[in-house]
Amino acid sequence: MTTFVLAVSSTKGGCGKSTLAIHLSVAAAGTHRVLLVDADPQGTVSTWGASRSSDIPTVVRANPSNIGEVIDAACVEGFNLVVIDCPPHAIAGTTDLLAVADHVVIPCQPTMPDLAATQQAVMLVVASRKPYSLVINRAPARAAEVAQTQMALASAGDVSPVVIGDRRAFSRALTDSLAVTEMAHGEKASFEILSYWNWLYQLTQQKESARWKNKAA
Repeated sequence: MTTFVLAVSSTKGGCGKSTLAIHLSVAAAGTHRVLLVDADPQGTVSTWGASRSSDIPTVVRANPSNIGEVIDAACVEGFNLVVIDCPPHAIAGTTDLLAVADHVVIPCQPTMPDLAATQQAVMLVVASRKPYSLVINRAPARAAEVAQTQMALASAGDVSPVVIGDRRAFSRALTDSLAVTEMAHGEKASFEILSYWNWLYQLTQQKESARWKNKAA
């Protein structure tokens, strides 16, 4: 069984990276066996996972020194998707985490400081020679900055047409040890996450197909 590794990475804290990794993992668990790896020293993912009654997705802790072993074990145990929540800054070992990824997701808030930090994140991923995409996260409703950020990011790589809003449902779900797709309410947030996962899945499949075609050529 092939195990696809998705890393969620940013060089700026506060962009909702861990929250996105959690909700994305639960959305993906509808069609995949998902291992959610907490490689962020802040431990948001692990705290959320430990308080859940459900064991889907499976949550484990890891660090740059043992990430290879974690991925190998995931392959043996039959996980077909691994999502890694990377540290919020480019620390020693970040390149080791990116090295095991098949695709890197870079979330960005629609603010000037976040745009500057995203440029650094893109350079780090490009240096690792990994496919990547960007998504606007924690976006305020009806803000002109969202469209401006989409335009600014377009030159940096593939940008999700689905914008993840700054909705209370995302944080409220985590407080209840859930994801928005598991809540009775929060339909807009759930729709955004599911739509984003569908777009991301199609993108990664296209990139993987192109990569194998290039190898065969």
